[in-house]
Amino acid sequence: MEGSKLKEIGRFIRDSRVAAGLTQKSLAHALHITDKAVSKWERGICLPDVGLLPKIALLLDVDMNVLVSRGIEQLEWEGLIDIYDIDLTQMVYDKPLVYYILSHFLLLGITNIHILTNEKNKAFLQREEFRQFGFVFSYDEPDCQNLMIINHPWFLFGSDLTQQFQGAMISDMSVAMVPENQEPVFYFTNKGEKYLRSRKEFIRSAKQRNLGRGMICIGADNQEKVLDIANFVRTYQNSAGLLIGSLEEIAFKQGILSYEGLFRIAAGVTYRDLLLRAVNQKSVENSIPCDII
Repeated sequence: MEGSKLKEIGRFIRDSRVAAGLTQKSLAHALHITDKAVSKWERGICLPDVGLLPKIALLLDVDMNVLVSRGIEQLEWEGLIDIYDIDLTQMVYDKPLVYYILSHFLLLGITNIHILTNEKNKAFLQREEFRQFGFVFSYDEPDCQNLMIINHPWFLFGSDLTQQFQGAMISDMSVAMVPENQEPVFYFTNKGEKYLRSRKEFIRSAKQRNLGRGMICIGADNQEKVLDIANFVRTYQNSAGLLIGSLEEIAFKQGILSYEGLFRIAAGVTYRDLLLRAVNQKSVENSIPCDII
């Protein structure tokens, strides 16, 4: 990351600390680190570890999205899905498997995705709705340095997940995000060519960052696990009344989909009622032509 970005984040941490009435020493004590580490953040020498970001945001009374987004230029980031031998089109409860994977990219504002996969998956991804969600897919190796990478069909769900991913994006190193007692699920790197040159070496050298307890992580690489994912999604959505992996909801809330576009797509999904409830159905219906309803 450029020095100017580091300094901007450092100034924001310093100003927020002062506004919260904390000294460098008291903040360090609360985080169980040294005050020298806090000083380095505020001088723009280095960044906090991603695992500390939720605690920093809480102590400084700032929105963690604001804290980490100061160091992210989303337009400079691209995605890479490196999955050949799994059917990404298979339905997992009410959505194709690829929706759950793509939702993480979309939440981070990453819409340029390189996909190294089989012909069946490629054909499925040519569908019009993916373009309506703002995605631009290509089927070649990326030349972008800043890459968010997934190379296994993981289903991942948990609190603060997007913020932890954002924290990895502002890191100056290759980071492997690892759920408690499991394998790495997503990789973030500013050296994309290193992954493409030698995947095994890259995976071995990436710094592992634990996502903490409370994460649901299941690999969709066999039918038994796919059934486990489907049961979890069904139970959560039916009990909480909230959607998991809905590209329609994310695209609408990010301003990619219009009310009219959302309503047209919602007509073709089984979770239409949940979707419209999530984005306020009354507002949607009052904002579109009557002949569509």
